[in-house]
Amino acid sequence: INAEYGAEIPSGSMPRTVDVILRHDVVEKAKAGDKCIFSGCLIAIPDMSHYRMVGGTTQSVSKGSSNTNVKNDDGIKGLGGLGTKDISYKLCFLACTAQSSDTSPSYLSLSEDQQLNTEEDVAAQFTPEEREEIEYIRTRSNLYQQMAKCIAPAVYGHEEVKRGILLMLFGGVHKSTIEGIQLRGDINVCVVGDPSTSKSQFLKWVVSFLPRAVYTSGKASSAAGLTATVVKDSESGEFNIEAGALMLADNGIYCIGEFDNMDPKDQVAIHEAMEQQTISIAKAGVKANLHARTAVLAAANPIGGRYDKQKTLRVFI
Repeated sequence: INAEYGAEIPSGSMPRTVDVILRHDVVEKAKAGDKCIFSGCLIAIPDMSHYRMVGGTTQSVSKGSSNTNVKNDDGIKGLGGLGTKDISYKLCFLACTAQSSDTSPSYLSLSEDQQLNTEEDVAAQFTPEEREEIEYIRTRSNLYQQMAKCIAPAVYGHEEVKRGILLMLFGGVHKSTIEGIQLRGDINVCVVGDPSTSKSQFLKWVVSFLPRAVYTSGKASSAAGLTATVVKDSESGEFNIEAGALMLADNGIYCIGEFDNMDPKDQVAIHEAMEQQTISIAKAGVKANLHARTAVLAAANPIGGRYDKQKTLRVFI
């Protein structure tokens, strides 16, 4: 678990991590990508990863033996030959409780909790002053234009792009057919433009605005890093699934820059997440179907780096 957020990391430092142990009912309280507050105590446990390393084997040799592997005929080898190692410890955090740090009612996910949160329940979480302000905003005639101007206010112009991002943040309606097929309601947006036209500023603003948003660069992203990968646990030796960027952005927004510089083989990996909003993985005997209910906001340069006004738009996309 990352113990520090991206905005809290000092300059020139790497984010620090710590292992958190959850037991009993607390296990399902935290999911991949959540920002949580844990209450508990810091403990020291033996680092079992060192004991899984292959050590020396015990060998008993009597004097006068013709074994050439034993030097000076000393009989049993020393501690290094017996495979004994010094006990090392590592710090872990034993959590008693876990709760999400994002408690604002604006962060409610209606697609996940639409059967649990009614309109009255959502309205009850606002103060009377906030409800009056919301009612006043509803009566304004140019509400759509005013809300579009609030998208990345530091960027001048680009009203069409801001309206597209606004509609993506609101999203559509998740539907389910009679056969039980889930139809996505999230909107995927791709912003294509010349260099230095504030494409990355829109992505950075979305990441800073939403509590559950992930930003990556297409040039430095791989298929396993975007979807999921199977890693071997150093202590138990079992294979576990490590969440990628799309899983961490579940019920949020996934922003990717330099989409045109991304390897085509890695671009294919996110097609399933964009259409079906799931990630299917089958590696090392692990088969799973994971959720990736996220909207994708991509930024890319046109083919050739810049637009040519003498050619049609179809040539550059």
